[in-house]
Amino acid sequence: MSYNVAIVIPPVPAADAAAWAIVNELIEQQGPRPAVFQELHDRLTARYPCMCAVPDDEIDDTVWSDGPLINNFLHRAAILGLSYSRVKEVLPFLVETANALGLVVFDWATEKVYRA
Repeated sequence: MSYNVAIVIPPVPAADAAAWAIVNELIEQQGPRPAVFQELHDRLTARYPCMCAVPDDEIDDTVWSDGPLINNFLHRAAILGLSYSRVKEVLPFLVETANALGLVVFDWATEKVYRA
């Protein structure tokens, strides 16, 4: 199991309950991957490499639960899984980086919504 978050391209409702009510709908939307998701991917993997970019003997040391990480970036949402042992280290950077790009982060474990 992993610690999962969704990163969504706005707009999303201002009220958290309303935002949570539509997050699955946003995840399911089809279309091309927006450039902002490529930028987020590049910023995240510059600090925390994709498990596909490290030698086999280092895969267990990566923070991501699967790879290639870019495959988790869809049209309106990205679903990223983190290793539980690294959440306290990685989540603040992930949220800060996503918010800096105007993206919204949904944290299923805490039920928090982090807005830019």
